[in-house]
Amino acid sequence: MFRFKTPTEHVDSIVRWLQRVMTRKYHQGQQEHGGELWMKPGALKNLEEELLDLPVYYKTAKDQLRQMAVEGKSAADAYAFLYGEPHE
Repeated sequence: MFRFKTPTEHVDSIVRWLQRVMTRKYHQGQQEHGGELWMKPGALKNLEEELLDLPVYYKTAKDQLRQMAVEGKSAADAYAFLYGEPHE
C-alpha cells in the first residue's frame, strides 16, 4: 500500500516535504508581510496566535472527516475536501 520500505525512506520523505512546504510558506509570508522577519518584533505574539489556531483547525478537520466517513465518502473525496485540491 505505501511505497516506503524502511523508516529511513519514510523520514526522508517527511524532511523533503517539510523543506518544500516550509520554504514556499516562508517566502509567501515575506511577500505578504514585508521581508526581514528576523528583524521584526512580536515573534512570540504571532506564535501564540498561530498556536491557538491549531486546535481549531485540527478539531474542525477531524469533525469533517468523521462526517464524511458517516456519509460513506471515499478517501479521495475526503482528501480533496480537506485540502481543497484533488489528490495526486
